[in-house]
Amino acid sequence: MAFLSKAYFTFISSILTMQSMDISTIGAIIKKEREACGLTQRALAVASHVSRVTIVNLENGNVGDIGAVKLSEIAESVGTSLFSKGKKVDAIKMTLGNVNTSYKTAMSVSDLEKFMLSGKIQPGLEGQVLHLIDETPTSLVASAVKQIAAKKNIKAKLLWKNLAKVAADIKSPNKFWSSIG
Repeated sequence: MAFLSKAYFTFISSILTMQSMDISTIGAIIKKEREACGLTQRALAVASHVSRVTIVNLENGNVGDIGAVKLSEIAESVGTSLFSKGKKVDAIKMTLGNVNTSYKTAMSVSDLEKFMLSGKIQPGLEGQVLHLIDETPTSLVASAVKQIAAKKNIKAKLLWKNLAKVAADIKSPNKFWSSIG
């Protein structure tokens, strides 16, 4: 057994813990996090590659056979994890680490907050914004949106609308942005 990693045992432990949770509890968590994130059921469905009916059924505790991987993907799309140990992650810093890759000028926390709050791209940060819109995983954006909305005490939907408008303006090929209501 020495060859099995600690991560493997943590993963198995998480699955066993999840098995003791019923689907209605998981559905309630997904719904709460989706609403906190400011996403519609349709947007969550697009982000997690399932039908809106699956999201509706999951949130109502009526989903049939859905695997742990798909449940985890749905949870990640609203910025939470079914397999976490409860450690808080600084999604803003992770997002900045992702979008600042290969750029001479770095986007700061303040810059990201201003952009998400206003929907206006600051000169010199166009590349980072394109990277955020087109290449950053939805789960990471969702976590950053949730964190900024909580920090600024505003509705997350406002941030999503600003991001979706920018995505439309730059003609993003990412279909997720057109699902934002």
